[in-house]
Amino acid sequence: MGDGGITNSVRSLSDAFARAGADPVIAYDGRGDPYREHGVEWWPVRHLGRGSVRVPSGFGGAIERADVLVLNSAWTGGNVRAGQTARRLGVPYVLAPRGAYDPLIVERRRLTKRLWWVLFERRLVASAAAMHVFFAEQSEHLGGLGYRGSVLVAPNGVRVPQGWSWDGGSGGYVAFLGRFDPEHKGIDLLLQAAALLPPEARPRLRLHGPDWRGGTARVRRLIDELDLDHDVEVGPALYGDDKWSLLAHATGFAYPSRWEGFGNSLAEAAALGVPALATPYPLARYLEERDACIVADARPAALAEGLRRLCRSEAGDEPADPSDVAHDLDWDTVAGRWLDHLEGLVGGSA
Repeated sequence: MGDGGITNSVRSLSDAFARAGADPVIAYDGRGDPYREHGVEWWPVRHLGRGSVRVPSGFGGAIERADVLVLNSAWTGGNVRAGQTARRLGVPYVLAPRGAYDPLIVERRRLTKRLWWVLFERRLVASAAAMHVFFAEQSEHLGGLGYRGSVLVAPNGVRVPQGWSWDGGSGGYVAFLGRFDPEHKGIDLLLQAAALLPPEARPRLRLHGPDWRGGTARVRRLIDELDLDHDVEVGPALYGDDKWSLLAHATGFAYPSRWEGFGNSLAEAAALGVPALATPYPLARYLEERDACIVADARPAALAEGLRRLCRSEAGDEPADPSDVAHDLDWDTVAGRWLDHLEGLVGGSA
């Protein structure tokens, strides 16, 4: 298990399952003996191969006594093999693609995905006991795949560490946290939007995240081309207190993705009380209804106006109360939604 968004979400959700009285097991790519932490059993499973075709070996031992299996992500050999094993053992499984069946993601490397779909993914999807989406409107993506089965609706969770809250924007910058994938995350749109503003109205931007296929270098080149060197800081991924400090002192938070399954960092900013700007995807619209986010189309001109509003603190008529968002997206609340559905799938034995 790594330290990415999916990994941390699986950990946090499993911890919440344990607090609710369930008996979660995380099967992960590794070797050694099983161990227990925070009420969660960690079961190492040897894997073979590389990249997206890396598959578990001897996975049956990890799930033969399971009530239900949850498979995270999509388009991976690991999920295909695990699904085959679950079907052989009669263990129902839930697919949690975490946005990976969004039509715009399906279009990325379309021919490769189409072949994978015909050979592997279609059977995996068709045999699922349920499919997970973060918001009900994302069920349309599943319908586009031909899926007509049960759908489990529950957002990702977030929990703000004790002692952290938004300080009103003492840092004087607008923050972005996310993978440096300029097309997906819309970083190019955000930079073009900043360049449309006159220098005196242009906010200072702090962009932090891990590189993705050379995306950081592309972002730096665009900053240079747009003559934004004095207005934009590019930094590494931040975790723990460094991340919460960046958010707590920001004037606002920008998340201009062209498409998005959930967007953990936007949820974290909103739960902290930071005014936010985002493009119209489900989480952003959910937050807009709670006066916690300005929503703007994924176009430079629209985002430029959004930045103006953000820096004038116009996310809502009054500063949003983050407690409602923090409660709705709390991991224990989210785990309750999951368990209600899982108990229905397995007759109350989850």
